[in-house]
Amino acid sequence: MIRRPPRSTLFPYTTLFRSKKDDDSDEILKRVGNFIVKTDDLTKGTIDISICKNLASNLDQSGSVTSLEFHPNAQVVMVANSKRNIFLRQVDGTKNLIIQKVLINDFPISCARFTTDGDQFIVSSYRYQHFYTYDMISGKMDKVQCDRKLSKFNLEKFHLSPDGRLMVISGKDGYIHVLSAKTKEFLYSNKMNSTVRGVAFSPDATRMYTHSDEGEVYIWDVRQKECLHKFYDEGCIHGTAIALARSEQYLATGSDTGVVNIYDTSSLLSSPTPSPLKIFLNLTTAITDLKFNSSSEILAMASAEKPAAFRLIHCSSMSAFKNVPDPKCKMGCASSLDFSLNSGFMAVGAKNGYANLFRLNYYGNY
Repeated sequence: MIRRPPRSTLFPYTTLFRSKKDDDSDEILKRVGNFIVKTDDLTKGTIDISICKNLASNLDQSGSVTSLEFHPNAQVVMVANSKRNIFLRQVDGTKNLIIQKVLINDFPISCARFTTDGDQFIVSSYRYQHFYTYDMISGKMDKVQCDRKLSKFNLEKFHLSPDGRLMVISGKDGYIHVLSAKTKEFLYSNKMNSTVRGVAFSPDATRMYTHSDEGEVYIWDVRQKECLHKFYDEGCIHGTAIALARSEQYLATGSDTGVVNIYDTSSLLSSPTPSPLKIFLNLTTAITDLKFNSSSEILAMASAEKPAAFRLIHCSSMSAFKNVPDPKCKMGCASSLDFSLNSGFMAVGAKNGYANLFRLNYYGNY
């Protein structure tokens, strides 16, 4: 059974909100523009960051935050937890009002993502071989059974290409299954030598990077559906995460020992054993999440296996910001993280049910 609020309370898709400071909390009918307001270059050492109201406030915090993501073009964030709840909240840093709540009975959520156009979100569970799509305009929820052509697969996580065309899920024995993001029909499969642990796309979705359980990184030509190159992630025995900067200058990889490597992407195709630009040893447990911000100036890294195992990296200097995490913040074990469209906000969900929201004051309002 799927429960959702009355039609009158459904997410007003074209309605965004400003903070009280900007517009006295008046609702405005517009989309968020692609602008970033900055004064000087982002400096290393410490970052100007403020703790905002917890995104899980007034909610049942008994469930772990399993997935968290900002809307691709609206001032809204989605928070999903292990208690089968999905919340959409206005992002203003002060009230963070709940816009919509969706409950999917008997479906422990492990991954939730907005579609690229922002009209829908997709929800999956490690327990089942089906997932749900939710249309935020019509309020309609559809169950999608995965194609029988697929070998055994894991829906604990899935990945959507930036151009909105593809949906990627991991299969057994190193298979990578590619579906149409629109029709959810099976298209084709690629294969690695071991289990896929992380997937990242280039901004134009022409290349896909995958990290394996045996520490290999594969670079795929999405159009040709073939592997261009593969290399060994230096010092990695078991890969756990991967992220590509929007500028495509940096590729970050994470391992089960907490090591994070950052590579110059221009050097990857020329060697089976490229050397990282920098090796980070700040964390000591398995890296579960890596994310570059929109301007490729910051890399966030986290491990869900230890409280406060979260760091922000200043990319141009390849150094960690000294004031993150803030000891005053109830960080918990970081299970999911994301940056808003123009990096004005950062959110970090945790196993303790908290979903911390931070204001990165160097950037524009959203």
